[in-house]
Amino acid sequence: MMIRTGILTVPSYDEVAVDALRGLLRSQLPGAIVMIDKGSEGKRYVVEETLRRWSDEEELDLILTVGGTRPALGPAASERVPEATAAVSERALPGLAEAMRAAAGSLNRKAWLDRGVTVIRGATLIINLPAGGDTAVATLMPVLDLVEMALALVRGEPLPEVAVRPPAQPSRGERPAGEVGTTSDGRKKGLQADEFAAFLKRNEAAKPTDENP
Repeated sequence: MMIRTGILTVPSYDEVAVDALRGLLRSQLPGAIVMIDKGSEGKRYVVEETLRRWSDEEELDLILTVGGTRPALGPAASERVPEATAAVSERALPGLAEAMRAAAGSLNRKAWLDRGVTVIRGATLIINLPAGGDTAVATLMPVLDLVEMALALVRGEPLPEVAVRPPAQPSRGERPAGEVGTTSDGRKKGLQADEFAAFLKRNEAAKPTDENP
């Protein structure tokens, strides 16, 4: 599928981050074409206006924001991208943000402090990424297959094919757990139901009693 993409960096233009994300999309997300990239000051209303315009007027499929997602003091702080993104949201997609934090958090515990959100506005998927080219790439890369699935669902298109790992095959001479073999004359190996009942009966008869210690 063609994925019209925009990259918004906050609080100023980050050429390194834009180039890193362009490279990732080019190699890992077929069909993604970066139509717009720009920097924006971190004021909430400025970010909101850009996200609305890119979603509604430019009709982008995917918007990636970079930066402005760290913890900060008070409502006037510059780290307001998650709040701006939530303000333009029509539907939240929290699982994607949680998956990104989990993947990044396994490498660097500071990732759990990131406040980025993922939302849908119209037919546009908006994803907040942390500041820095390497960090943004490391956060987005593990969930690119989910991004493609989410876009397909938003568009009402069939889900893309996902490679399914085949089950492990038993080595020579090894049988899968629970499989019953056969003897050379065709009888099943293992203890059968009637044999098990006879075993319990013999075991019960062999227990000592008060009359027969």
